Amino acid sequence: MSSSNLCKLLLLAAIWGTSFMLMRIAAPVFGPMLTTFGRASLATAALLAFARVRGVPMQWRRNWLPYLVIGIFNTSLPFALFAWSSLHIPSSYMATMNSLAPVFTAMFGFLLMGERLSLVRCAAFVLGLVGVAVLVGIGPAPADALVIAGVLAAMGAAVSYGFAATFTRMRAGGIAPIALATGSQFAAALCLLPLAAPSMPHALQAGTLPALLAVLVLGVVCTGIAYALFFQLIAAEGATKAITVTFLVPMTASLWAWLLLDEPVTLGTVAGIAIVLVATATALRAKPMATARAKATA
Repeated sequence: MSSSNLCKLLLLAAIWGTSFMLMRIAAPVFGPMLTTFGRASLATAALLAFARVRGVPMQWRRNWLPYLVIGIFNTSLPFALFAWSSLHIPSSYMATMNSLAPVFTAMFGFLLMGERLSLVRCAAFVLGLVGVAVLVGIGPAPADALVIAGVLAAMGAAVSYGFAATFTRMRAGGIAPIALATGSQFAAALCLLPLAAPSMPHALQAGTLPALLAVLVLGVVCTGIAYALFFQLIAAEGATKAITVTFLVPMTASLWAWLLLDEPVTLGTVAGIAIVLVATATALRAKPMATARAKATA
């Protein structure tokens, strides 16, 4: 990876690492749904501006279904689940669950695309669950019902990301990445509007400047600008190298939360994150058995 793209990768990891901390600031004030709606709406505005500058055609009528499905499963549902979990678990927990997305992507490749799961990928799935258990069992947060529910919600977000990634491979391969990001964010904002609307009167009264700034940064920087950086990395270095940002986000998220929210980083935190990241690395490196066999007979 070139030095300039390596800098972009580190910047992206730093940006995405802040998103979990920012949700912990905004969600208690505005609620999970309004926080998620504000994030998706601001991201839509930023990405629309970027797409217009780059002259990317949106083709709304042709691509409305992929925009809708990916908007729900790559934005509305996971963002809302993370925002809810931020009420109950530390940032490091959320970031660690987020890094399991490639493991669940492999699972959906098996379920929806007929890719045979190798023993290595099955082992990665089990190892990922072990890492989660270690994090919850000996991490800094007490393993009560709300913490477990928060972890399960964050893991559900990773499952949703896995489905969205597989659906993108199946049905959205011909859509320009920036158009897909922009259209899906717009669809997500529309879907979230009726769920967020009841919280708006309360938000007008209870809103604070830190919470408003948190939503602004979440939408414009952590989603809009971050997507643009990510797609630039994919175009320049390929998806395999770009996805290595997954390994950096739990560490940057833990660092930001430790510095700014005084969240503790314990041996249990480090051990759980390490096990999950090994599982993620294993899932990313292992090829589906069907693909390997096809290459062997080619």
